[in-house]
Formats: sequence, C-alpha cells, structure tokens
Amino acid sequence: MSSVATGPVTTPPEDAHQRRGDIQGLRAIAVLVVVLDHAGVPLFAGGFAGVDIFFVLSGFVITQSLLQYREASLYRQLLTFYTRRIRRITPAASLSLIMTVVVAYLWLRMTYPPNLLSDVRWANLFGENIRLTATSTNYFIPGLAPSLVTPFWSLAVEEQFYALFPLLFFVVHRLAFGRHRHATLRTVLGVLLVASALWSWHFSTTSPGPAYYSLFTRWWELALGALVALLPVGWRWRRTLTANRASWLALGAIFLSVQVLPHVSPYPGVAAWLPCGATALLLFTGRESHGVVQRLLAWRPAQFIGNISYSWYLYHFLFLALPLYLGTGSNSRTDRVYEVVGGFACAVVSYYAVEGPIRRSSWLKDPYLTVLLGIICLAAVYDTTVIVGSLLPR
Repeated sequence: MSSVATGPVTTPPEDAHQRRGDIQGLRAIAVLVVVLDHAGVPLFAGGFAGVDIFFVLSGFVITQSLLQYREASLYRQLLTFYTRRIRRITPAASLSLIMTVVVAYLWLRMTYPPNLLSDVRWANLFGENIRLTATSTNYFIPGLAPSLVTPFWSLAVEEQFYALFPLLFFVVHRLAFGRHRHATLRTVLGVLLVASALWSWHFSTTSPGPAYYSLFTRWWELALGALVALLPVGWRWRRTLTANRASWLALGAIFLSVQVLPHVSPYPGVAAWLPCGATALLLFTGRESHGVVQRLLAWRPAQFIGNISYSWYLYHFLFLALPLYLGTGSNSRTDRVYEVVGGFACAVVSYYAVEGPIRRSSWLKDPYLTVLLGIICLAAVYDTTVIVGSLLPR
C-alpha cells in the first residue's frame, strides 16, 4: 500500500457484514444466552459465554471491514474507521447510560447506589472494565447487588481493542510487501493471539477477578475472529458434508459451553476456547456452506434479534438488576419475564429510533460532524450524572 496515497477512502456500507445471515444469527444466540443467564433461567447459568461469542464476532466483522478500505493516507483510513465506530456505538450507549441514571433516581431515591454515578462516568469513557477491576466488583460475589452498568465492561474491552487494532492493521499492511501483506498480518496477529492466550491462562489462575475484565486476557478472543477473516479464500472444506458436520459440531459446542462453563474455573483461562473456538469454526464454515445450520441462523426471527442485539445488551441488565436495590430480592419468575420484555422493548425503540437513523444519516457522512456528535453524547452523559448527583439527598 502506497504511503503517499491521499485519495478518499471508499468504505463498504454500514451493514455490509449483515449480508451473511449466519453472523446476525450468532449475535442472536449470544445476546439470548446472556439475557437468560442474567434473568436466572435454569440451564443458562453459563450464558456469560455469549460475551465470548460477541468478542469473536466483533474481531471478524471489524477485520472484514478493514480489508475493504481502498488505499488512502493512514490519517484518512483511521478517521473513517473511528467515525464509523462512533456512529455505531456511542449514541445508543450514551442514551442507555442516561436512562440508567434517570430511572435509578426516579425509582430508588433514598437507596440510590452510591457508586453508580462514578460507574456511569467510567462506562461513558469505555473504561468500565478498569473500574470494575479497581473496585474488585464482579458478577460472582454472592449477595452483592452488581452495578447497573456492569455489562458495559465488555463494551469497554471491545472499544479498547478497536482503539489499538486498526492502527496495528494499517501499519503492518503498509510495511509488508505486496502479496505478502495478509500473510504478514496473520503472522503478527497469530503471535499476539498466542501471547494473549498464554497470559489469559496464567493470569486467570493467579488473579481471576481482574483477569475476567482485562483487555489483555480477552485480546485473543477478538484476535481469533480477526484471524478467521484473514484466512486465504482458497482455504475451504473439500466436501460439503464435512462443512455441514463441522457446523453442527460447532453449534453443539456453543450450547455445551452454556451448560458446562458454570462448573469451570478460572475463567476465561483455557475454558473460553470452547465457545470461542466453536464461533470461529462457524464463521469459517459459513463462508461457503449453506447447510441447515446456516439456514437456521439466517431465520428471520434470528435476524431480527441479531439486529437489535447491541441495544438489548445495553438495556437488559438495568431492568433485571434494579429490583435488587428495591429490597425485593430477585423477584418472581413473572416479574423477571416483565423485566426481560422491558429491556427488549427498549432495544427495539433504540434500534429503530437511534441506531438505524444515525447510521443512515447523510449528515453524518461528514467525519467531523460525527466526531462532534460523539463529543456531545459523552458530554450529555456526564452532565446527567452531575445534575442527578446534585438532586440526591446528602
């Protein structure tokens, strides 16, 4: 890639990756098992594996997007990539954080979580994983009501990966020679993947709490998806029957992980390879296979849930965790159904009223307006925490 190219960047459509229905279907599985886990549904206690699925999918989709950029200056490439991430991630996340702060104030008042405003500010800057590590808070402490924005730790890990990986991608792509670029990228990515996996195995054993939230113990999961996206096009299954069997095996491994992972520790360690490896296998097989598994993943209801999966992930925990601060315990099964439906409804509204219009906006094709939008979103969340903080009883 020429280092002096200065032409405009031609990018794929915002939803280019959605042409593969199996990816949206995998997103649907990921968000469903996470929500059912947090709702306390039996047989889904290992639903946290859905986060691992999301990580692999994110690495794959982002790398496919990066591969479609035409030659341009490094500045233009990075600007285009990051402004697309702002449009995709920031407005919906900011709205959910504002709603969390306001709803908690209206419902809780005297029992308002003392650390929530700080948690929201960290989540606003995509640093919730760092915050949770510093405060020694995690999902697994019995009797402790988790922060209402705890799930934002995984969004923080993804955004930290997005901050580093494109720079690595474009720099390596420029330094490598011609037809060896993808091979060089695969080699560099493979080395980093192995290093992160080894560190995850070691650190999960010595410091399981911080390891659960760390970018460095999770890097390999996103890198695994990226590596699948970089595999040569010529790498294919020799027989369709083999590809179909591999798809069923991978899908079964995902559901097996939801059953067995609650009994495995430490995590992510080595255990996370079960859902991550299965997701990577499905992504690889889905490049060429259109068997029963791919058709199931492309089923219209699965596509719909996959489309709203980001917003549903953002909102679901607020409804499920808020009752823990009301002194009513975990609520009845009927209450949890209403709570799941409430998060789902917010996700649908967010997708159609916020995510979709912003991603399709012709105004926001201007990258500098997008940057301004991102700054406004961050400021709106911070201002909300200040206003609500001033209204709380001293």
